[in-house]
Amino acid sequence: MNDRVLRLLYVLTFLLATSCQWEQMNPKIDCSTSPVVIATLEVQASQCDSPVGSFAVAASGGEPPYTFTSAGKTNVDGIFANMEAGSYIVVATDANDCSDELSVSIENTGGVNLTEVITNNAGCGTTDGSIRVNATGGMEPYSYQIDNGEVQIGNTFEGLGLGTYSVAVIDQNGCESAQSVEINSGVSYEASIKSIIENNCAISGCHNGSVSPNFTSFSTIQSRASSIKTKTGNKSMPKGSSLSQQQIDLISCWVNDGALNN
Repeated sequence: MNDRVLRLLYVLTFLLATSCQWEQMNPKIDCSTSPVVIATLEVQASQCDSPVGSFAVAASGGEPPYTFTSAGKTNVDGIFANMEAGSYIVVATDANDCSDELSVSIENTGGVNLTEVITNNAGCGTTDGSIRVNATGGMEPYSYQIDNGEVQIGNTFEGLGLGTYSVAVIDQNGCESAQSVEINSGVSYEASIKSIIENNCAISGCHNGSVSPNFTSFSTIQSRASSIKTKTGNKSMPKGSSLSQQQIDLISCWVNDGALNN
C-alpha cells in the first residue's frame, strides 16, 4: 500500500471519528441583521356579484429585488387585482430568500364578511384541531363551508389535522367571503424541543460552541430549523440516530409550525 493511499485512509478515519463534522451545515444568511418589512399601501373592496377587489403592498429592507406572493399568484410590483372578498396572506421575499408576511382583508361591499376566525391546535400526529368562524352583514341565516366541501349550517369545523384550510361563509343572497386558515400542532419549543437539542446536539465536543453551528443559541436553531428537521428525519443527525421516532416527530411538527420561540 503506497503513501498516498495511507494518507487517504487516515483522513477518512479522522473524519469518521469526528462525527459532528459530518453534521455541519452550510453557512446561511442571517435575515435578522437586515430584515424584510412588508406594508400595505392600498385596499379596494370587492362586490358580491363580481371579484373586483384589489390591494397593493410594498417591501423595504433586506436585499432587493423583491417578489410578492398571495393566493397562488406571484409578481414583482406587489399589486393584486380581481380579488374576491376575504383575507389573504401576502409574502414578500428578497434576493437572499429572506421574507416577511402580513394579512390583507378585502371586504364585500354591502355583503357578508368574515369578522373572526378562532382556531385550536391539532396536536402532533393527531386531528384535534378545530376552526370556528363568525360573520356579519349580508342576509342571514348564513351557511358555512370548508375546502369546497359540503355546506353546513354550523359555524364550527372539528377533527382537523395539521394544514391550511379555506373556510367560507355564504349568505342567503349567495354572497360569499372566504379566508385561508392554518392549523398548527402547538408543539412548544420550551416544553418539548429545547431539551431534545440540549441533550443530543448541543453537547460537549459537538454543537455546544466547539463545532459550528452553535445550538446553544436559539436564534441559530431557529435559522437552521429546516435543516434540523431534514437531518433528524433522515437520521443523519445526531450521529448514531439516538432520537426516538416521537422526538423526531415533535421536531418536525415544531418546524412545520414555523419554529416558534414558544
